[in-house]
Amino acid sequence: MGSVKDGSKNQNGIGIVLMALGIVFGDIGTSPLYAFQTAVKLAGADAAVGIASLIIWTLVLVVSVKYLFLISKADYHGEGGVFALLALFFNGRPKAGTGRCIFACLMIFGAALLFGDGAITPAISVLSAVEGLATINPAWEQAVVPLTIAILIVLFLSQRFGTGRLSMIFSPVMLVWFFVLGGLGLYQILLHPSVLAALNPLHGLEFLISSGFGVWPVIGAVVLVVTGSEALYADLGHFGRMPILNAWRWIVFPALALNYLGQAALVANNPSAAADTGLFFTMLPTAEGRGLLVALATIATIIASQALISGVFSLANQAMDLGYLPRFHVRHTSATERGQIHIPLVNAVLGLACIVIVLVFKSSVSLAAAYGIAVTAAMAITSYGFVVMSRKRQGMAPWKAALLMIGLMCLDLPLAGACLTKVFDGGYVPLLIAAAITVVMLTWRKGRDLVHATMGANSMTPEAFGQKVAHENLLRTPGTEVFLIRQGSSILASARVLEQWKRLHALPEKIVLLFLEADWKSPLSEVGEMQVRRHEGNIWEINARHGYMVEPDAPRILRLAAQQCAAEFDVEGAFYIFSQEIVLTCQPGQMPRWQRMLFGFLSRNVQPSPDYLSIPPDRLVIFNWMLHLEHFSKRLGCGGAS
Repeated sequence: MGSVKDGSKNQNGIGIVLMALGIVFGDIGTSPLYAFQTAVKLAGADAAVGIASLIIWTLVLVVSVKYLFLISKADYHGEGGVFALLALFFNGRPKAGTGRCIFACLMIFGAALLFGDGAITPAISVLSAVEGLATINPAWEQAVVPLTIAILIVLFLSQRFGTGRLSMIFSPVMLVWFFVLGGLGLYQILLHPSVLAALNPLHGLEFLISSGFGVWPVIGAVVLVVTGSEALYADLGHFGRMPILNAWRWIVFPALALNYLGQAALVANNPSAAADTGLFFTMLPTAEGRGLLVALATIATIIASQALISGVFSLANQAMDLGYLPRFHVRHTSATERGQIHIPLVNAVLGLACIVIVLVFKSSVSLAAAYGIAVTAAMAITSYGFVVMSRKRQGMAPWKAALLMIGLMCLDLPLAGACLTKVFDGGYVPLLIAAAITVVMLTWRKGRDLVHATMGANSMTPEAFGQKVAHENLLRTPGTEVFLIRQGSSILASARVLEQWKRLHALPEKIVLLFLEADWKSPLSEVGEMQVRRHEGNIWEINARHGYMVEPDAPRILRLAAQQCAAEFDVEGAFYIFSQEIVLTCQPGQMPRWQRMLFGFLSRNVQPSPDYLSIPPDRLVIFNWMLHLEHFSKRLGCGGAS
């Protein structure tokens, strides 16, 4: 991640607005399939107008005001999500300090909650649509779970094509879907126009007051209409703020408002409809056309899952940039938007989790009990992080920050509190997933901090290292060795060379420190800006940039560098050294045994960079550095290199 900049893209035409429609708003756009039905079953048909009012004003306050007007303005390098707030707060990488550590841990847990929600959203979205088959023929109910799993498999396999290509397919479908939502709702409103009274927020407030404590489960159902809000913020880097804002303003919100009012009109006009399994599908008066509606809804829910999936990709990538996850392989799928990515390992794990959840819960009604608690908690954490970041970075006055915090928490905490009733009915599932991911991220960060602190204890700059090599009588062997560095600083690079000398008691005659860095401005450039510096002791320091969509060719970069500075090192006969540090033992109190085992497993399974650097196999050397950290006793905070 780099410097702070405005995340609003210059592309605000109809095309990119429609692309955002196909990726970002799928989750919010398919909530009418189950949200109103769940709420009205709990409150009764008499509360239909009050529930509709509550839903519409929840959409206005949470999505329009909180996320699109306020929080979406807080982007870091064009990226959104809680990790963007974390990076903004620290102006880059997190640093040590107790207060800072608490803030970082809270943001990490918020991100992990969205990972947990990402495992449930595709499952409930696809299940709720496929269950519409039972409204056509009850005998088809047995096919719901197998068909749902098949659809999920196809969905996750298609992720490799990238959000850009998927949005070109999804956008026309979602545009039709939102027109159908609005059309069905408008038809029912015309039959029962008095339901328009729900636009008055007093009806929603009256419903809350009159229901007493019994309103909490209903609020937990109303939450379902805004569960895609956090993913909307996390997806900011895919299309930018303005296309997302325009899609919501002109297409999504009007369609949703009409449909929720239409469902309220249907129930108010026919109270027995509140008990129907497929309330949404009964908005179409003739059963003959419901087959097409079920098909459209199924396609829409497949697309709906994309918002959370792409949001999870974005969060995972940000976690890797900040040093909270190992460097998994990331495929950039767009030459214009660097936020459009695909992470195969994350995609596979998320897909497997969705399939397991479908097999366990088997119906959208059962799954609704587990839905909402993770995302509402993440929403509250995002609000807290936004206010704290605004106070620190933008110098917001304390009284303004306090008022903003109170306002946002008055909105978020009741939603999160209402979902707490779901914990023992299945809500523990996303919480357990979030807890596991939090442990993984904190373990990785702590382990890397220990590794780099140990390495840094005996490290030096390339200049100082060159002077040491030149003025000390060190054994040098013929040949050239290239030390590859894709992460970390030049100081840590010299530590890797020193460690090799410590183990082998010899250094190569020519040493090249090759730093490879992605260039976000030139996505397709094989070799961009390159700096070559020669130090004493026959040591060369090469800093090379490459397009983020291009896997760097290390031998080619080395040849270009040699031509640029007329270097004397052997390009064709050079050996490429890649170091991997594995922690074996730690001082008591630094890392417990279970955490050390977890970190060791993660460090051994990190995607090795040389696989993608076009290095001939017979010229690649993997140097495993087994670390014993007993001698390092300095207390570490949240910061450090990664």
